[in-house]
Amino acid sequence: MKNDVMIIGLGTFGYALATRLYHSGHKVLAIDKEEAVINKIKDDVTIAMMTDVTDPDVLESLDPASFDHIVLGTSSNLESAVLTLTQLKKMNVKHIIAKANTHIQKEILLKLGADEVILAEDEMAKKIANRITHPNIHEVLNFSNEVTLMRVNVPKQFVGKTLKELDLRRKYNISVLLKNVNGKTVFISSPDTVLEKDD
Repeated sequence: MKNDVMIIGLGTFGYALATRLYHSGHKVLAIDKEEAVINKIKDDVTIAMMTDVTDPDVLESLDPASFDHIVLGTSSNLESAVLTLTQLKKMNVKHIIAKANTHIQKEILLKLGADEVILAEDEMAKKIANRITHPNIHEVLNFSNEVTLMRVNVPKQFVGKTLKELDLRRKYNISVLLKNVNGKTVFISSPDTVLEKDD
């Protein structure tokens, strides 16, 4: 699903997010107060604009309510983030994601109405800690408190055994859905499927 996204503030986080979204097929309006940043990003987003969105008239002229997501990447300037977020809430925008540098900033932005607040360094620290702690786990998608999807290497003790022998569903409430064999993903439909070393 392609979305229209407005990204305000093109620091490291905002810049990387804007270019990734654009190259994934989304329409991206990238906004910053620095001309050098706008000149650098202009070929990697739909529209790059140098403006100050803390001015309510300027922000309203951009029609933020027409965007599916607004991302506030202005965490280095809390006053600017607060002013912009307050104005956006008055304009009934659909979904606001804000970046924070501290837990206090996160709490303030949530109380002011941000739908999501990201502590980028905190999120990255969790990912790296999990990767070091669980080197066999490559990806984790949490769908709910009860359902998590993981991509893992087959543990040594599972190699050469069938799913029936391992009995993972009964013992651990784990269902093996797919396996990757020589770069090809295969749907698992039989309990007699054998797990191999490089799966």
